Amino acid sequence: MHKPIKLNERTTLYEGNSIEILPNIIDKSCQLICIDPPYNIGKDTWDNIDNYIDFILSSIEIAEKKLKDNGSFFIFHNNMETIADLMIAIRNRTNLVFKQMITWNKRFHESSKKGFMDGFIVKNKLHNWNKMCEYILFYTFDNTYKLRKQRKNKGISQLTISREIPSKTGKLTGWYSNIELGKNYPTKETIKPITKHLGLKYEDIVPKYNNLKTHHSIWDYDIAPRCQIHLTPKPIELLKNIILHTTDEDDVILDCFAGTGSIGVAAFQTKRKCILIEKESKYCNYIKKNLSLL
Repeated sequence: MHKPIKLNERTTLYEGNSIEILPNIIDKSCQLICIDPPYNIGKDTWDNIDNYIDFILSSIEIAEKKLKDNGSFFIFHNNMETIADLMIAIRNRTNLVFKQMITWNKRFHESSKKGFMDGFIVKNKLHNWNKMCEYILFYTFDNTYKLRKQRKNKGISQLTISREIPSKTGKLTGWYSNIELGKNYPTKETIKPITKHLGLKYEDIVPKYNNLKTHHSIWDYDIAPRCQIHLTPKPIELLKNIILHTTDEDDVILDCFAGTGSIGVAAFQTKRKCILIEKESKYCNYIKKNLSLL
């Protein structure tokens, strides 16, 4: 039995293999799961993995059970062919629904690293465009099945609900059927007749998303400061952006490939709770030292 280590008032660390530890996490308890697994590109000793897709999916298949119905799931990667395989596997083996591919752009005009990165652009022997980005896959769940299931259980027709919000001329519209088909999400107004007839609330159907009106699918963030023990930590500000868009204060965040615990730092700074799982002892020791000081 892996015992949780309480690092501070908001952060818990489990040291060990995610496959063994994830079953201990309460189902549907996490608002956000954000993972940065090995990319399998030989960056370090832990970055050469046989049967890589099965390795990643074995954790995701358990982790998705820990995600709330209106929760969000993010996974970092940088190899497009592997991403294609991952997306097919996630579609076939989980209930997660793809929402967006976010491109983390590392070379942008205001970047403090732009001059350094410009040096790679002018290499004569490159024979390709230098990749100065990484990718983040964003998933949620499709909860529209709840509408159909609840209607069937209660013996209520679509027309009964649709009549609650007629057109300006008093005629029937397809507002409810479009929601049940997944074409639209309920609004704060259209959820009222749904709750009245079916008992379902806004958060039962709609994934949590706080539109901060600051970003589209290309994100400009500097690479993280050099870490003494890890080659590829993620920038805290980028992680905070994910957290602020998809969670509220005191929500629970899970990372089962915690590395140096950057998501734990971002969660603490934004007043969220965080569960970290990491199997490498050197990273766990770093996390214990770093996050216990927060």
